[in-house]
Amino acid sequence: MLNVLITNDDGPLNDDYSPYIRPFVSNLLKFHPDWNITIAIPDVQKSWNSKAHLAGKDLTLTYIYTDLSKHDNSSFWGPFPSSIKGKLTQFNVPGNCIEWCLIDGTPASCVNIALHHLKPTTGSGKFDLVISGPNVGRNTSAAYITSSATVGAAMEAVITSDVKAIALSWAYFQGQKYVKNEGGILDIASRQSLDIISHLNHNWDTVTTDLYTINIPLLPSLSMDTKVFMAPIWENRWGSMYDAPVKSNLTIKAASSDIEDGSEAKETALVYHWNPNFQYHSNSRHGSKQRHDMDVVEAGDIAVTPLRAVFQMSSNVLTQGELIIDHPHTQEEKYNVVLSIDPKEYIFQPLRQAMSKILNNVSIFSRLDDPSLPKDGKLFHYGDYELLDMDRLSTDSTHYFANSYIYRKALIRKHYLSHTIHNYIVKHPESILNKAYLESYTIDLDYAEFLDDSLDENWELRQELEQSEESGKWWIVKPSMSDKGQGIRVFQTIEDLQAIFDSFDDEIDDEAPQDSLIDDNKIIISQLRHFIIQKYLTNPLLLPSMSNKKFHIRCYITCMGDINVYVYDRMLALFASVPFIPLDKGDDNNNGVEFNPTDLNILQSHLSNTCLQTHNKDKDLSVMEFDQLVDIADDDKLQIKKQIYDIAHDIFIAAKSVNSLNFQPLPNAMETFGVDFLVDDKFNVKLLEINAYPDFKQTGNDLKELIDELFLNVTKHCIKPLLDGGENISKEKNGSFKNVLSYTSNDW
Repeated sequence: MLNVLITNDDGPLNDDYSPYIRPFVSNLLKFHPDWNITIAIPDVQKSWNSKAHLAGKDLTLTYIYTDLSKHDNSSFWGPFPSSIKGKLTQFNVPGNCIEWCLIDGTPASCVNIALHHLKPTTGSGKFDLVISGPNVGRNTSAAYITSSATVGAAMEAVITSDVKAIALSWAYFQGQKYVKNEGGILDIASRQSLDIISHLNHNWDTVTTDLYTINIPLLPSLSMDTKVFMAPIWENRWGSMYDAPVKSNLTIKAASSDIEDGSEAKETALVYHWNPNFQYHSNSRHGSKQRHDMDVVEAGDIAVTPLRAVFQMSSNVLTQGELIIDHPHTQEEKYNVVLSIDPKEYIFQPLRQAMSKILNNVSIFSRLDDPSLPKDGKLFHYGDYELLDMDRLSTDSTHYFANSYIYRKALIRKHYLSHTIHNYIVKHPESILNKAYLESYTIDLDYAEFLDDSLDENWELRQELEQSEESGKWWIVKPSMSDKGQGIRVFQTIEDLQAIFDSFDDEIDDEAPQDSLIDDNKIIISQLRHFIIQKYLTNPLLLPSMSNKKFHIRCYITCMGDINVYVYDRMLALFASVPFIPLDKGDDNNNGVEFNPTDLNILQSHLSNTCLQTHNKDKDLSVMEFDQLVDIADDDKLQIKKQIYDIAHDIFIAAKSVNSLNFQPLPNAMETFGVDFLVDDKFNVKLLEINAYPDFKQTGNDLKELIDELFLNVTKHCIKPLLDGGENISKEKNGSFKNVLSYTSNDW
């Protein structure tokens, strides 16, 4: 955070006297939000008094607040309490107003009071830089600079507090004193000024230079390509600033003791009318042909002059030549991306199109070892986890960026997720996770025959299962590290669970039809070992228009850096292939067939994962956009989404705060997770699981546009800000990409 004091000699916003401070401050706020600014300026125009103070005069400070988004110069008188941001609305003043400190003194006095009595509350508590200007007119040549209150205020900063200072002037031509912002010329002048100031601030020669003067020509040719030159002051001389005297009769009050007090005398006086001839200059000091500040500005270029605060030029101006300025906000950024995904993959084209659209000047490579890939600069790599350079991702946070964190087991492993949530709600029982995550237990198992031993080690689970029939609870078992619905079973008793694990150890049925659910859902216990036992939601929300099929919501949640979390508001509803069959052993709801935990035909009504529906002829109907569901009222949809936002907020805080070893968001990475939720018949949302590298093709062809928009958002709000150094972090509230969490590690 750079603490910056802004002053001038033209006073507050005024179309006739001070027309340039509005565009300058507006552009500063836009391009340098990391600058903390204080504005202290004369209450009226105070030009031509150099570095003078009004000796013996007490000065008064008043406040006004102005909305820079308007152009009528309307202001509100203050002061207002403490920080004005977000607190002015209670005074019927817009909350985005800028505070102006108006002092009835000279520019030098404004700087003196501000540096000693208006200290900033951020950073070191001291000002780092004083900007005096932009001044109406030029301050080139010795004849102007020695009388300039703009330069005088900058000198005061050096003399009173040894603070770096810059005097900024915008030169006009052909008598057009106040230039209008036609063609955006004042915006260009502002951006050029800010870029030059930023360059000087980062490359300051404190040994030879106290302050700089900058003169920018307000010519139609001014652009971001206008050259900038270091130039010495033209040590010119000029003649009379006044016309020849004329006689005038004045009435003068008595001033001597021999005249009665209060009496008056008529006297003849000579009056010299102010009429400087700025066209006349001489250079009597030397006849050098050296290019000076006046020459540079007259040629339509920008002049920068380093000074000592003793009206003496810095010695380093002897090294002359063009000063190369970086314009980070105007030059077209060059982006390099490695997209190491098979072009036949479902997401390849959406990703490539999004990057080409959002990253205007982008080169896309297919391999990280491509010899034509630039060796220097920033690189974003989007690819499968195994293809990312993890060593580089963990050590080079300024140049290498990727689409995955290294450690995120706290979220994507089901048993880790269960532990993460349990540990968090113990400390935060008020969290939405306390009611949004179903009762869960974890067990470790190598072979089916060891189930009894595993339950002995988890006696709470054993007690629950022994009482399940009496309590009416049903359970679902999930392998912690499987995906695409593999190994998921529904059961009620310990005997059911034993039968399920015994079936996993059986050989795959060679007679089962190809692509059957049996083959797709088979697992090997010894390869997975970790399982989660979770209470089964027996009252899911069912929709008549969808034949009362069970469904879950697939929501894409993207994390960027450490850590911003975005919820993609266009969610999917994934339906089971057959209508829901309530769980009740031997009930007529099962058509008189007793429930069998290993019968995968019954399981079809309880699993809504589209990966298991290869045999479903109506697969295109198994995925719909959530907002298009006609059986859910709009208010209920909003209630569901609000719960998802809150769950997303808390689950990522939980992972970072209680399981930081297994979730480490990196400043140079982002990742999109597929997060699954269930909704019960009371519209309560339950978190099911979080998937890394989700299967986007579950969306299907009819909803591919939804994925296209997702990657546009990801590129715009995550990838581009990462490459731009964290700038333009989105806080979008009403769009389809909602920022639900924006914290850093220090906040925990």
